[in-house]
Amino acid sequence: MSAGERHGGAGIQSAERALRILELVGTTPTGLTAAEIAQRLGLGQSTTYRLLATLHRQDYLARQSGEHRYILGRTVDQLGRALQVQLVATDPVRQVLRAMHDAVGAPAYLTVFRGDDIAVAHIEDSAAHPRIGQLHVGFSEASHTTAFGKLMLASRDDAAVARFLERHAPARLTASSITDAAALNEQLDEIRAQQVAVEIEEYLPKLACIAAPVRSSAGRTVGAVSVSVQAKDFAARSMQLERAVRRGAWQVSARLAG
Repeated sequence: MSAGERHGGAGIQSAERALRILELVGTTPTGLTAAEIAQRLGLGQSTTYRLLATLHRQDYLARQSGEHRYILGRTVDQLGRALQVQLVATDPVRQVLRAMHDAVGAPAYLTVFRGDDIAVAHIEDSAAHPRIGQLHVGFSEASHTTAFGKLMLASRDDAAVARFLERHAPARLTASSITDAAALNEQLDEIRAQQVAVEIEEYLPKLACIAAPVRSSAGRTVGAVSVSVQAKDFAARSMQLERAVRRGAWQVSARLAG
């Protein structure tokens, strides 16, 4: 092995360790000390301090004032904002979501395909009508239980749906969650026919959502627009909400095509 190959291997290992540190710190709201990071990742002290110094110098990590705990830094926030832009949440699209929110008095969501995954691109909410607590920009979990996830899964053929379910095993989040592949595929067929998806208390108890497809200029589903309300209110408001998401999805499609 040449010196260059050895150096390249060491560089890849350092990069992987740095990413593991960022992932670990990102899942710990109170931050972590260098010793805690070293212990949890099985790294030596000198290696840990070297990587932390690099991440801190580049603002990927910051240190809490007066403490020796590391938290995510400004650069990570900037990357998050860049991700939001990449997820097509442009100003005209956000205006459509804001109009939907104001019209129906409910949080409105835009989701798009991110490779083979389904990710939240933008959320319009307010103090009076807050978002679902677990959802955030970049969220890409539990697509088998969410209205927008099912709608977007329904745009794929059976083989693609099967591959998705292999990578994301359907978990039961509530008593109403559908985890059986056959039952889910039957529901996806219905969504394909109706071109709208509804879920009631499948993702969270007492919550209901409805979604409509966002399409490219070629007619391909590239995302979804959805709103969420209390499950007890859904039946009385279903027609209003369906009109709102269908109209919003058409408007977002037009703006993305433009």
